[in-house]
Amino acid sequence: MILALIIVIGLVTWNQVAIFDVIPRVFPPPGASSEITPSLAAGDWSQVGRDPQSSRFTPYEAPVPERIKWKFPTDDPILASPSVVDGVAYLTTNDGRLVALEAESGVVIWEHVTGERSSSSPAVAGDLVISATRPGEVIAVNRDSGQLVWTVDLRSPIYASPVVGDGTVYIGSGASKLFAIDVLTGDLRWEARTRDWVVAPAAYSGSTVVVASQGKVVDIFDTKNGRRRLKYNTGKVRFGGAPLIQGDLAYFSSDGGVVWAIDRNAQTFPTERFLFHAKINLYVWQLISSRPVQLGSIWSKRIGSDINLALAATEQAVFGAKSDGSVFARGALRGEDLWSTKLGSDIEVAPIVAADKVLVGTVDGDVIAVDTQSGIIQWDFPIGAAITSSPVVAGNSIYVGAADGSLYAIGAQ
Repeated sequence: MILALIIVIGLVTWNQVAIFDVIPRVFPPPGASSEITPSLAAGDWSQVGRDPQSSRFTPYEAPVPERIKWKFPTDDPILASPSVVDGVAYLTTNDGRLVALEAESGVVIWEHVTGERSSSSPAVAGDLVISATRPGEVIAVNRDSGQLVWTVDLRSPIYASPVVGDGTVYIGSGASKLFAIDVLTGDLRWEARTRDWVVAPAAYSGSTVVVASQGKVVDIFDTKNGRRRLKYNTGKVRFGGAPLIQGDLAYFSSDGGVVWAIDRNAQTFPTERFLFHAKINLYVWQLISSRPVQLGSIWSKRIGSDINLALAATEQAVFGAKSDGSVFARGALRGEDLWSTKLGSDIEVAPIVAADKVLVGTVDGDVIAVDTQSGIIQWDFPIGAAITSSPVVAGNSIYVGAADGSLYAIGAQ
């Protein structure tokens, strides 16, 4: 009897240690060796969501395009947006290269041959360009020469783009994990398990990093030690939409056309998940009248269709694109409907926001700008091929990748 009691207590204790990640608190991993964060200067778009919060917003206006300035051809569709810093565009290609191009002319400065496919946008941090290959390598090269500085093999497929903030690279993989890697050294700081594959970039701000897996769970981890602070269950399977952070809130979308806002600072406590599920059962059995609210919930709105692409956000609004070819805006604080505009073509890339315009690329090959306040289309520019990577605004150009394997730079006359 005593032995059985000891075993039960041991199992309960181990369960609590596992759930609340006690070990990282007791034995914290090493901190980052630097505080390097990609540039937010005018004319720069230095990583997939532009900033570590993955907001996909720039306060600088996009040029009204009148011509294709140049295009850079590759052998396969471009699936990742470039990063542009100090007049240089860095691009991972699906034919096994990481290339640096003059942003104004498209002339090749250098190329680093990986020999592997990639659908991950690079991140430019300090003197390094960080990128990832589909089979699972994260590499850092010198941004001036393309010379390899370090490489880390995560031994699992990578579809997500790296996100860099305060000296750490955050990237998820098919191992159902989020990895934190030191920018300068390539040393693994910590790794944290997620419910399922991570195929979308994370969002970082201060002490929190938010990541969504395909297993219908959004996790918020402590950036110091990888301890899970909050597990948020959407009840919907995710297919690639990425979270973003704006202030104290994290936003994300799910299939079924739902957009969510949660408190990124919320922290679970012992028995919290058990009590929540118990209340759900009581509600289903009609033993309580009010549906329980999950810890961290701020608002959720069912918009319709499927929203499997990353959102973009400003302080005032959240913007997204639906599978039915429409772009929409919701209020950031309460999720109220602001507008919705049908573009007349399927959309397979996430929107971005440049100043007061939402930019999106379509399967018909158009880059379209929509006013953030009214939802009215402002301009429409055709490139002649289906757009397969999100627009990037840097300096006096807009950059988009296409199904014909080319990166296009478009701009004014």
